[in-house]
Amino acid sequence: MQESIIIIGAGATGLMAARKLSAAGFAVTVLEANDRIGGRIHTIQPPGFLKPIEEGAEFMHGKLPLTMELLKEARIPHQPVGGDMIRVKNGEWSIQEEFIAGWDELMDRMASLKTDMTLTDFLQQYFGDDKYELLRQSAQRFAEGFDVAEPSEVSVMGLQEEWSHEEEEQYRIPGGYTQVMEYLRQASIADGCNVQLSSPVKTIRWQSHQVEAITADGRVFTAQKALITLPLGVLQAAPQHSNALSFEPAINAQKEAWQQVGFGSVVKVIIQFSERFWLRYSQDIGFILSEEAIPTWWTHLPDTDAILTGWLGGPKATRYTAADNDRVLQDALQSLANIFRMPVDEIRSLVTASHIAKWQNNPASVGAYSYNKLFTNDARALLNKPVQDTLYFAGEGLYDGINGGTVEAALQSAVDVVKLMV
Repeated sequence: MQESIIIIGAGATGLMAARKLSAAGFAVTVLEANDRIGGRIHTIQPPGFLKPIEEGAEFMHGKLPLTMELLKEARIPHQPVGGDMIRVKNGEWSIQEEFIAGWDELMDRMASLKTDMTLTDFLQQYFGDDKYELLRQSAQRFAEGFDVAEPSEVSVMGLQEEWSHEEEEQYRIPGGYTQVMEYLRQASIADGCNVQLSSPVKTIRWQSHQVEAITADGRVFTAQKALITLPLGVLQAAPQHSNALSFEPAINAQKEAWQQVGFGSVVKVIIQFSERFWLRYSQDIGFILSEEAIPTWWTHLPDTDAILTGWLGGPKATRYTAADNDRVLQDALQSLANIFRMPVDEIRSLVTASHIAKWQNNPASVGAYSYNKLFTNDARALLNKPVQDTLYFAGEGLYDGINGGTVEAALQSAVDVVKLMV
C-alpha cells in the first residue's frame, strides 16, 4: 500500500518536494491556501503592463545548481543581468565597483568573531569611532536592504557567511519564475500528485503516523505524514491571523523555534514608463543604490523595456505597511525625481502602469524572506528534525547554507527533507 503524505503549501519547497515524493511512489496531496501555485514566486501581468513582471522572487544569485538543473530540464531560458551598479549620494552619481572604504576590515573582523552578536552591537563595539560612520551606514543598509534584516537582531556570523560568498553574476528568467513552478506542478501531477488550490489548512490533528489536515471550509484530508512548507511569517503569526495554523496536540518546541528565525519585510514598486528617460543619464544603468525613501532601483537590462523596479527591504519597509498604494507610488516617484534631478511631475507624466507589492501585508506570507538571528542555527536544527516521524518542516527559512533567502534555498530544503521522508 502506498504511504500517503500531505504537503501544506504549493510554493517552491512544496512543489519540489511533491515532485520528488510523487516520483518515488508516495500518494501525495498538496494543499495550497491561495488560488494559485508559487507562493512568494508570482509572475503577473497587471493591466497596462506590456509584459509580465515579478511581484516576488526575480533574480538567480549565481549559477545555483538546483535552479539551473530545473531550468535545463524544463528548457526554460535564463539570461545574465546587465548594466552598471550606480551609487547616488547627495545628487552625485558614481559607478560602484567595490564596497566602501574599510569593508575588508569589517569582513575580517566578522570572520574572527568567536561569539556571535547582533550587527548593531558589533558595529558599536568594533567600529564605533567617527571615522567609521560611512562604513557603519553601509553595513546597516546592506543588512536591511539585501538581507531584509533588523540590525539589532541579525546575526553577524550569519551575515559574514553570506556576504563572503556573494556571487558577482546574477540572472533573470525572461518569461518569469512561475514557469519553473508550473513545470514542477505538471511533473508532480503526471506522477499522480493531487494539488488542491484555495484550500487553507487551519488545523493539523496528529498522532504517530496519522495526520488530519482540516481546511477553513471544514474539509478533512488524511495521511500518514505531513510536510509543512508554509512561510515563516505564517508560522509565526498570532492565532487570530486569517492563515494561522494550529496543531493538536500542540508542538510548543517547534512553535518557539519559529520565533528564533528572522523574517523580513519588503516593498516592491514596479513602474512602466512611456520612455526610458534614464538613458539621458546613462546607457548602461543596471542597479541604482541611493538614500531615498525607495532607495534601490533596477532596470531590466539587457532587455530594453521601459520598466524600473524599486525596492525597500527590512524594518524601513514597515513604514508603508498601513500606507495606501498612492502614498507608496508618490514616494517612489519622488525618489526617482531626486535621483535623476527631474521634476516629479515630469516623471509622473511618463508613467503608463504601476504595481506595488507589500509582502508583509500578504496574508499568505506575512513577509518576504528569512535571515539569521542569534539563535537561528539551533532553531533550524530542531525544525529540520521530524516530530515522531509524522510531522516534517521545510522551506527557505529552514535552509542552512550560503544561499539563504533565495529560491535555491527553498528547493534545497525540499531535497533535504525528502531524504528524511523516503
